[in-house]
Amino acid sequence: MIDNKDNIKRVFDVVPDVVRYCYLIADQTRPGDAALVNHVLADDVMRRGHVLFMYNRGHFPLGFIKGHIMKYPEFNMWWPSTCQAKIDFLFVDRRYHRSGVGRALIGAYEQYCVENNVSDVFLYRAPTLQARNFYEKHGYVELNECLLMTKSLVR
Repeated sequence: MIDNKDNIKRVFDVVPDVVRYCYLIADQTRPGDAALVNHVLADDVMRRGHVLFMYNRGHFPLGFIKGHIMKYPEFNMWWPSTCQAKIDFLFVDRRYHRSGVGRALIGAYEQYCVENNVSDVFLYRAPTLQARNFYEKHGYVELNECLLMTKSLVR
């Protein structure tokens, strides 16, 4: 079981190798999202304040999570709160599914959100069935019977 939080690093400089690794990891399960990752990753992180955490082993990432804190909450109609964040992407290399990499990544992102006074985290895209089970296991629930999911970080 992998779950060493020391392997998680926040990425500030999205170089071409980072984009390539993220693309390859995402392409294993959701090729359409892989193309989107390739297109927006560097721009989002470098220019618009999105946050990217990667789980590395040596020089090779095993997974990544990208999201951002929303200045103007998008989900007020369902979940009124003062500060919200969303998860754009969370992907783990298929060879490391069920190894603790995803748990470590979502934990790091949620900790980042708590440190920035976020009250709720939303999934930006409908999860696959496997991903839905993962998120439910980590406290996320369906949002008003639609395909999105959310978790309250307020305790």
